[in-house]
Amino acid sequence: MEWLNFHHLFYFWRIAREGGLSKAADSLQLTHSTLSAQLRSLEGFFGGPLFERRGRRLVLTPLGEQAALYADDIFRLGRELVDTARGRVAQRTRSLRVGVVGSMPKSVVYRLLEPAMACPGFGSLYARQDHPAQLLEELAAGRLHVVLADAPPPESGGQRVYAHLLGESDVLLFADARLARQYRKGFPASLADAPMLLPTAQAGLRSAIDRWFIEQRVQPRIAGEFDDAGLMRVAGARGRGLLPVRSALRAEVEDAHAMELLGPLEGVVERYYAISAEKRIKHPAVLALIEAARLQLELGRSRKRTRATGPKVK
Repeated sequence: MEWLNFHHLFYFWRIAREGGLSKAADSLQLTHSTLSAQLRSLEGFFGGPLFERRGRRLVLTPLGEQAALYADDIFRLGRELVDTARGRVAQRTRSLRVGVVGSMPKSVVYRLLEPAMACPGFGSLYARQDHPAQLLEELAAGRLHVVLADAPPPESGGQRVYAHLLGESDVLLFADARLARQYRKGFPASLADAPMLLPTAQAGLRSAIDRWFIEQRVQPRIAGEFDDAGLMRVAGARGRGLLPVRSALRAEVEDAHAMELLGPLEGVVERYYAISAEKRIKHPAVLALIEAARLQLELGRSRKRTRATGPKVK
């Protein structure tokens, strides 16, 4: 059995947390050369570099990122063990490592994460954004607890992962005031050759929007494609084109970005998924996330039915 030198791991972890050798050496009251030698020993044990130099900064390599995640848990558990032995803690905390697909709107992501962070025993949150394939690979390898996405994983992906539907949102078309006035009349036929800002082809929403254009027999002009929904909203607010907005974000877009509604993309919905490596979820924070998201969806559907069937107000 290979034995990991936890002193070396601790020094690496402090370098990663402090952001460099000099700061870590000062906080640990060690010389720069001593700390550097400990780091080289750990890199030799692991068989690869944990940092790479970019200008004057040390940046974690992919191997370093993995090692830092494990070190976070190892030293957190170590502190909890000592506290438990000393009678200073009543319960253990658990961290949550989340992957987020870039096309997911960050306001929606935070709303999904809030119930998880309020879960009893919640420790800390690690969240990173990347392409779906990379995140699913990390999920399958156990480096993430859950991936939040706007599309289920491909059946041909090769990883043994499971998609849990969280909910869905209708999609509306917005623009700044100038473009809204220009294209609102005659909507949706008015969208022919209109400048459009859209998610990239890899986003789950894009194929549904493309089908909607075909059904409406209109062909807009693609003015921009984005894998980051926040950047697309900024471009739309600056008048670069019309853009799809999830109905859950309508108030935010109208208030914060001063954009105006052109109309709904009837029949187009975006679905949100929590993807896990296990069919039956065991992590309490992931369970809280899924249960709260589904409850909000059910309440939203109930309110929508009430508005549709209630008495008309003249």
